[in-house]
Amino acid sequence: MLTFSPDQAQRLKADSDHAADCSHAPDSVASDADASTDPDVALAGRAQAGDREAMAALVDRHQAAIARLLWRFVRTQADLDDLVQETFLRMVRGLPAWRPHQPFGHWLLRIATNAGRDYFRRQAVRRRWMADTLGATDAAPAPEAIDPGENPAARAAANEVKAMLAELAPDDRTLLTLHHLEGWPLAQVAAQFGWTLTATKLRAWRARRQLRALLQSKDFT
Repeated sequence: MLTFSPDQAQRLKADSDHAADCSHAPDSVASDADASTDPDVALAGRAQAGDREAMAALVDRHQAAIARLLWRFVRTQADLDDLVQETFLRMVRGLPAWRPHQPFGHWLLRIATNAGRDYFRRQAVRRRWMADTLGATDAAPAPEAIDPGENPAARAAANEVKAMLAELAPDDRTLLTLHHLEGWPLAQVAAQFGWTLTATKLRAWRARRQLRALLQSKDFT
């Protein structure tokens, strides 16, 4: 069960009050088929109207999937916990804009992905600041084995990959994380970030080439 600090709980309450104030009836373009095929539509509609129990139910329903996705982005359990909480706070703030013709689970994954992308950017800024200010060559902590999988070798390999990806630009790191670790098609990645498919393919090719060079420089085969 996801828990919030007192400060985060207060923010969640304020944001849910704001969602209730800003909410209105779903768009008329949403069809009966949309509502019948999305298992979250009833809960999301209640949450959009400010129902906190419905919000909590949505958190419970999607927390495991969101945590699994965001584990790809983080290096420590503390960062994972923070990023999951940030995702659900963003969910609450964004509820007035959600519409039933958007599958709620897909919409929430987009929020989580953007939270992960922002995390990569913050980490990149921190690494540059540490390098410029303190002369540190690698300010990032060693990865923790926080993968929910049971295979220690797989956990170690996945964390090694994350350590390598940390040396790429944030958007390149996000692209390779989603495409190669999460299995997203490049067309889906392009749609997520508003890139053209051609530009996304070129960015992926360049990012893979840079990652390959990093692996070779560290004697990985």
